[in-house]
Amino acid sequence: MNYPHGTAARSPSSSSSSEAHAQTAIVGLRLYHSQAYCLSSISIAASSRLLTFLHRPSASRHFFPRFSNFCLFYRGRDCYREVFCTNIKIAPNKMMTEAVPDAHSVTAMIQGAPECASCCTQYDFTPSPLPSPFPPATNRIISKNHPGPCENHLVSRLGECHFRNHHGHAENDSVCANRHPDDIAVATWNVAAVNNNPFEYWVTHPDPAYNALMEGVQNVIDHPEAHDIQVHEVLTDSMVEQLMNDLQRQKAPGIAEVKQLWQDDFRNRKIVSGFLKDNTIGKKRLASMPDRITNTINCVGGKTLKRPTVINYYEKDMGDRESWWSQWREFIFNTEVEVYSSGGNHAPKLVYSLLEPILHKKYPALSVEEERISLPLQVLCLAIFDAIQLHILNTVAPDSWQRIRRSLADALLINKDRQVASVLLSTYGSYEIVFVQEAAGAFVHGEPGNLLEEHYIPLLPSVMDGKRDQNSLILVKKDVFLASAAQNITDEVLQVHKKATESTPGAVLYPGDLAAYCIDATNGRKFLLASFHGDTNGLATVPIVRALHEVASTKYPERILIIGLDANTYKVHNDQYQGVSEFQGFLDENGLISCWGPTPNPYSPTTCNARTFLQPQLNKAVRRDDRITKADKNLKDWIVFSLSQLECRCAHKDNTGSASYIEDMVFPTMNFPSDHAIVAATVSVKKGQA
Repeated sequence: MNYPHGTAARSPSSSSSSEAHAQTAIVGLRLYHSQAYCLSSISIAASSRLLTFLHRPSASRHFFPRFSNFCLFYRGRDCYREVFCTNIKIAPNKMMTEAVPDAHSVTAMIQGAPECASCCTQYDFTPSPLPSPFPPATNRIISKNHPGPCENHLVSRLGECHFRNHHGHAENDSVCANRHPDDIAVATWNVAAVNNNPFEYWVTHPDPAYNALMEGVQNVIDHPEAHDIQVHEVLTDSMVEQLMNDLQRQKAPGIAEVKQLWQDDFRNRKIVSGFLKDNTIGKKRLASMPDRITNTINCVGGKTLKRPTVINYYEKDMGDRESWWSQWREFIFNTEVEVYSSGGNHAPKLVYSLLEPILHKKYPALSVEEERISLPLQVLCLAIFDAIQLHILNTVAPDSWQRIRRSLADALLINKDRQVASVLLSTYGSYEIVFVQEAAGAFVHGEPGNLLEEHYIPLLPSVMDGKRDQNSLILVKKDVFLASAAQNITDEVLQVHKKATESTPGAVLYPGDLAAYCIDATNGRKFLLASFHGDTNGLATVPIVRALHEVASTKYPERILIIGLDANTYKVHNDQYQGVSEFQGFLDENGLISCWGPTPNPYSPTTCNARTFLQPQLNKAVRRDDRITKADKNLKDWIVFSLSQLECRCAHKDNTGSASYIEDMVFPTMNFPSDHAIVAATVSVKKGQA
């Protein structure tokens, strides 16, 4: 932890007597690695013992479950000093149990070690604001990422969070007990169903062969000279001719133009410097979009089909180039699938027919002409990409890459949906509302969905996205909400959005991106809930939130509006990316606020992921040594509500599945299967609301 004015921590007992008497001990909580919250300020004498309240004992999980340490912060004349004393521990038999005091006064008995015998005293943890230089009305975070108190981190007073007991909640549940009747526990999570590539993100792997493989691939990319052959040497002219014939049978538009592009352009490109490193291919999504749709297809009935490629868990041996190519064509053009869609329409269709044109409006780097011929063009680029990846792995690790891929798939892919459901049911099992984004159809309709439906009412989008297989949905507790009162208003919101954005570039939505519902609670309260997944650059976020706000305020003003979303907001705003501060400005203008308060910190991320070189957007790849410093670290996930209806009592983010967040850790991990953190908040209904 850094200290204001660069002053290191030291004991007040080492200070002069006059200085010690002038100091203030600020009793606080230190979070994992980085952040500190103030609970109260108390005067101390020079002889005061150092207190550090360490991580809760396993026997008392119900006490402050989200925090790793209690601490004392001594405020001297010009600085704050964090002081640790590792011999102090909380007496397990003196912890808060059923007899929890009121939410604004928490009394704990401190058991001291021999070195701190006089510390066995009761302290009243009455919340109070941090003293000067902090504003008197709020508590602020001292962060290791900032040299002084960070004015951008606004947090609710910790004392206003209600501390829970262990009755009626899952063992690791992060909800506080003794909550006010007006409190609502809400969480949002982009579960990233489309991450079907076991190699996509950097992970920690116990097998040294993993690092050798990944460094070998990285070396090919960094120093391609010895490996940079032409594209037609890995995807031959005869193979492309077969591909064009297959496309002709599908009556794809623009085949002649794509043939010419092959001859004049793609054929003679170098596989690394000319294709993989061409940033425009990534910006146009010419390989990543068809990969997203065909990589792993979740079919009706639970069956899963995978494209023959390095970047998924295709079970069969792909063998040499010719063997792989016959399997690849068979999958794309001769394999029928039944995918999930709304209305029960699961008619079999070819994998090729799942592909959609890539829109210039959605991805401006793509020309209007390229949009017209984007179906055959993306199939060609996908074939080139898969052929190159297979060639590289067979070059750098011919004997080990398939074994390593299998170990990654076992941890990150095969049991992913079950693991997501387990986190939601255990850590967040008593939350009344859970917003989910990028859920696969199999997650909704398969075993994980069945487990969740024992406790939750699933509210689905009007049209399930069976092609990209990523859907927004809402889970509401069965004992809190009335299923019979649920009204799907997704199409109503989309009509307002469409009318307002007909001439706005980039504001494009896909089926499944939005789920919006009116629903009533058993206590008579009426809600308008929405789960939304924004586009990669966040350009659709403001338009859709504006449409939701308009519908809520004009047609359903009596309903409490809550939105859980992956807004895809970024630290820096420009005409291509939606910024955090600019999104907050939009919320301010419309009487909305989020769980992050009125001044969200753009440098407090809900993502920290680093892509490898074994994925179709090489422009986003990060070298192994840079996987932390150059990770995608942005505040992307939000819970938004009306300032006049709700107030946030507390909020946290979670990249472990246990209601804690580890700073500067790339994820997903072997235990946390998403590249987005869970965001959770306790909100309270303001007086005067129905």
